[in-house]
Amino acid sequence: MKSKLILILIFLWGICICGCEDELGDYVSISNLDGLSLYWDHEVFGDGGRRLRFEFYGTDEFENDYELKFKYIIHRKTISIRLVNIIDAGKCPSFPGMDPLCSPRGGLSIPDDQLNIGTYTLNLETPYFETNSELIVDNEKITLKIPPNKHFSSSINEVYPIPPNLLFGSVVYSGDENSQYAEDFFNDLLNLGLTTTKLPNYPYRHLSVDEEGNAIERHWEPDNHSIGFIYKMNNNFKDIFNLAKKHFKKSNINIYLYSSQGDQGLMNKNDGITVVFAD
Repeated sequence: MKSKLILILIFLWGICICGCEDELGDYVSISNLDGLSLYWDHEVFGDGGRRLRFEFYGTDEFENDYELKFKYIIHRKTISIRLVNIIDAGKCPSFPGMDPLCSPRGGLSIPDDQLNIGTYTLNLETPYFETNSELIVDNEKITLKIPPNKHFSSSINEVYPIPPNLLFGSVVYSGDENSQYAEDFFNDLLNLGLTTTKLPNYPYRHLSVDEEGNAIERHWEPDNHSIGFIYKMNNNFKDIFNLAKKHFKKSNINIYLYSSQGDQGLMNKNDGITVVFAD
């Protein structure tokens, strides 16, 4: 009975792998892919929501442009990232005075809700090599520890996700006479239920604070101002956007809103109003 169960599991695994490759097209084998370097960060904007983003680059160069396709599987505290396909995109672009060579590349993203706090084994599996690393997830940062090896490396050791449920951005205007309009907008945000907050001075991807953790203010001649802000919010970005739009239309201030869930509301007197609501 036990042996039959094992055979069934192997069969189902084979269907899964074959299904992934069928979706991606015909697998192309290249002569050598001796190593991969990794760029990675934490992203909140664009498709996919809050997520850990990986971009792999081959350490070898080829005459053709190859796209690497990866899939991931998380089982308990093990993350397996597999190279499941290589797509030949044709000859590399040619530029005068340069050899037309390029590195294979490709990536994937892992949503935040797939990663709990703790230490994971990160397996990178390719037909050419396999490596094991350690990914440590905590409340403030994510750390990648790659043991010394000749196949897999990254110049980035830590990334700092922007904390969830934050509103941040800036109010930009010219003329001291508009300072009161900015102040009125900030007061109405508090009336809406937001609370001002500070953050550690970490190297966040889309947000900077001063050494004390406050939003950054900038002033430049002759009479220009950019007032940054950071608030805790309660998933009510649409209400915040509608409030900001009223202030924008009745005053001469520009308002730039962002949430750490991926929302964006940009209001500029020259370009008009643009909004993107996170899924």
